Amino acid sequence: MKSSIFPMVAVLLSSTIVCAGQPVTAALNSCPVAPRMAISMTYPKIEVRFELPGLSGNPFDFAENDVVATFGREQTTTVIVPAFFDGGVTWRVRYTPTQPGAVRLLRVTRNGAVVQPQNLERAACVVSGQARPGFVRRDPKHPARFILGSGAVYYPLGHNVAWKSGDTPDIPEIFARMGAADENWSRVWMNHWDNKNLDWVMNQPLPLGTLSLDVARRWDAIVAAAETHGIYFQMVLQHHGQYSTRVNPNWGENPWNAKNGGFLATPGEFFTDPRARALTKSKLRYIIARWGYSPHVLAWELFNEVQFTDAVNNKREADVAAWHREMAAFLRAHDPYQHLITTSSDAGITGLYDAMDYVQPHAYPVDPVSAGGGLEPDAGGRPIFFGEIGPSGDLNADDGRFLHPVLWSSLMSASSGAAQYWTWDNIHRRDLYGHWKAASEFLKASGYLTARPGMRPVAATVTTPQSGSVSFGPGGGWGEAKRTAFTIPRSGTIEGLGDMPSFLQGNAHRAMFPGATFTVDYAQPGTFAVAVRQISKAGAHLKIAVDGAVVAERDFPAAAADTPVNAVVEAKVPAGRHTIRVENSGADWLVVERFTLAPYGPTLRALAKAGTDGALLWIYRTTPLDAARSGATQNADSGTVAIPGLLPGRYRVTWWDTRAGRVLPPSVATSAAATNAATVAAGKLLVLNVPTNFGEDVAAFALRAR
Repeated sequence: MKSSIFPMVAVLLSSTIVCAGQPVTAALNSCPVAPRMAISMTYPKIEVRFELPGLSGNPFDFAENDVVATFGREQTTTVIVPAFFDGGVTWRVRYTPTQPGAVRLLRVTRNGAVVQPQNLERAACVVSGQARPGFVRRDPKHPARFILGSGAVYYPLGHNVAWKSGDTPDIPEIFARMGAADENWSRVWMNHWDNKNLDWVMNQPLPLGTLSLDVARRWDAIVAAAETHGIYFQMVLQHHGQYSTRVNPNWGENPWNAKNGGFLATPGEFFTDPRARALTKSKLRYIIARWGYSPHVLAWELFNEVQFTDAVNNKREADVAAWHREMAAFLRAHDPYQHLITTSSDAGITGLYDAMDYVQPHAYPVDPVSAGGGLEPDAGGRPIFFGEIGPSGDLNADDGRFLHPVLWSSLMSASSGAAQYWTWDNIHRRDLYGHWKAASEFLKASGYLTARPGMRPVAATVTTPQSGSVSFGPGGGWGEAKRTAFTIPRSGTIEGLGDMPSFLQGNAHRAMFPGATFTVDYAQPGTFAVAVRQISKAGAHLKIAVDGAVVAERDFPAAAADTPVNAVVEAKVPAGRHTIRVENSGADWLVVERFTLAPYGPTLRALAKAGTDGALLWIYRTTPLDAARSGATQNADSGTVAIPGLLPGRYRVTWWDTRAGRVLPPSVATSAAATNAATVAAGKLLVLNVPTNFGEDVAAFALRAR
């Protein structure tokens, strides 16, 4: 999805602008105006600098100084683009053309009246060269996926780089590493602690309504780096800490706080106060004018995790949702390029996502596969993917054992993009970029990004000679359970784990997650074990019941603080069908790390997605992933995997090394009778023999011969 071709723009400097054969003064007053530009493939921006001396009022406030430029193509096509103040008497306008040919600046207006700019640069130019892919859009034919202006599928694949962290390189340098790894997505915050908040600069008071040009130029460099390295990023315009006294609180430092000389008495007033909303709109208008030109600004993200603001905590969700609708409407009215708009929050805030173009939840689960592979499609049919994901606990301890499975399982899910990892400094410190390179090469080699974007998850059935454990963890964190009953087939493919909270609630919040019921079918007597990671300071009491009778339990007493534990509660289960109930009858929550049934199912598990003429597949060994912390050794069991839903015919099968990012060597791919071809008869499954000795996991794609 990345383009390294930058077409030439030949700039024709001229002291006279001609529109329809008329000199500049006549042209500025008579050329037609179009409200929106066509969005398709694009060419590099045209930047025009000019001066407007003697202006009164705040140059950052479009209500006082609404400066707009009109560009003309041919004799009848015009495009209106907002301009922005850049210090002194200097103004600039950035315009991204969508067609080659001559382009001229026709007029500049201030508050609707034509003005005569001084020291005008780049009055006219000729656009030529090869077009670039353009802006990211929702696909009108398939609204749950993204496309570029060129019509090519855009599949987000990358990780967050929210701010400069410690001794890691700055964002442009990280973008360079990401681009080299074929990543094409990121997410950057407009925060104050690393000089990226336009109206909140540390140790530098700004007059109300003034924006920092130093910060703006820092963003210029970030956007330019994204364009150079093929990164499409979400610009996060607000974050929860700015208006929170509870979660990552920054309200005490906020310059709009009345205690700091501002005008807001409480954080919640940000969403309703007329002055706050007007100042926010002025900032949004400046952001559009300065960086809206770039196709590599994937979306405006109105808020990071707005559920953690005081307004939501104080039951003012309606105010927060109304603010989102108002600001989204403002962006759409003023953005000539019509960037996508999103936010990030719990979906439980009624009306919050009404005006959003796509959904990107955040998760920090204990089980990467349950979370990465379990994200359900958006109920409104919009694109959806994890905008943040990482391991529960120490985010800097991950050496790839969480990152790798959460990335590959997400590729097989129903989501519209990969699960986007959070901890960028850990990635850089450990040099984990190769995980994305391997995934990107797989997607390209399989044709998924071009011919087969309509694939959907299917239930792949794995059979192995030996029986092993079926082990899984909750895919969610703190939250309400959407379902509490689960069926565990011997194949180990379990639906609904992505939404299972890891916090098993006790008496304090029992209604959120009162317990889980599992329907099981043991081929032989075995065990059902629950691994517990953490206990609330109020204490908890875990019970396991088989067919209504409690057969195992453990009390976790109260302590001075929430306490990490490494405890396993195990129940014996007879052969046959049974109902197992797991509950917490204690005072407060406990965190479930994993459920394990042994012996129960195959030693391999598979996630797959398929269309009618092709399938993608990811297979992993249950033992190494289940026992990653204890360093269990790998096994070399063989097996078969069956995939439903494909048309009859002959299929070409390619086995893929998920670590090295290349096709498996023939000596590995053909072991245990695994071949590079398979045949599907009418009404039958595609059955593949799995290679042995492939390490912890392996991927494959099967494409129907044409």
